[in-house]
Parts: sequence; structure tokens; C-alpha cells
Amino acid sequence: MPTSGPNSATKKGMRQRPRALRRGFSLLELLIVIVIIGLIAAISMGRISTMMTGWRVSRAAQAYSEELQSAFALVGRNRKPLTITLDVTNMELRISDRNNVVYRRRNIGPTSAYKLTAADVSASRLSVEIYPPGLAADSMSVVIKRNGSFRRIRMLRGGLVQVCSNPAALGGLCTPS
Repeated sequence: MPTSGPNSATKKGMRQRPRALRRGFSLLELLIVIVIIGLIAAISMGRISTMMTGWRVSRAAQAYSEELQSAFALVGRNRKPLTITLDVTNMELRISDRNNVVYRRRNIGPTSAYKLTAADVSASRLSVEIYPPGLAADSMSVVIKRNGSFRRIRMLRGGLVQVCSNPAALGGLCTPS
């Protein structure tokens, strides 16, 4: 029975838009999603920090080994003895000659991208001299470790430089990283 009149149009319009279909999210639903995202971010921050520390230690060891290799190349090119010095107070690696002319300088301290402190770096020798035939006065071993991340840089007298991921306690063997 069709009815006509002003009331029939409003009833018909209500039937076309049921109240159960709404648009958007409620405040409670948004709050739950934000809390879940916050929990995931808080849990992952520890892992990200560990990964960043490992990256910094690995990159610092790689940069240190590159500087040692460049010292041997500079000796071959200049035909003058050079000195490699690890300055622990400034956290800096310097390559200089006997006249104190600095050829290369690398900052590995807290102001660099590596953010290492003196407690993170230990060396068997703080200074080694390299002579023109490409031979060092002695071998050198530098250990960089921080929060469980570990790298050892080993320089032999003949110019071989290795970055090892295992401690020296394994009989001097080097497992490349």
C-alpha cells in the first residue's frame, strides 16, 4: 500500500541510509592502534641501538685498516719513513713523517660518525714506524669493542692488514669479518 504525503518521503530516505553503516574510526579504535604502534617501536629501539653500535664498530675498524694500508702506500711513494700514531686522548689516528708533517688524520672519537671512546679502543702499540722498503718496525694489533660488538685490526711487519672478527686468544688466527 503506497502512501503518499510528506511522511512517506522521510521514511523512504531513512531506509536508503541505514545507521549501521558509518564512516571513519572511533576514538577508541584509533587509540588502540596508536598504543600497538608505540609498543612495537619501543621493542625495536633496543635492537636498532645494537645494530647501530655494531655498524659503528665495524666501520671504525674498516677505516682504521684503510689508514694503515695507506701508510704503506705513502712510504712507497715518498720513500721516507712514516710514523703511525694512535692518539687515545684525542681518539685520532695520525700518519706523519719524522719532521712532524701530518699526511693523514682520522678522527674515530665521539665527535666522529663512529662515536668511540678511549675505553672502546685498545692497542698493542700506540706508535709504529714504517720504513721505505715497506717494512714496519713491529706488528700492531688494535681491538675495538663496544657493547658486545668486536673487531680486531692486525697489521704485520710486511704490510698485511686484516680486520678480524675473532679475539686474539684463538692462537693468532684471524677470521675475516
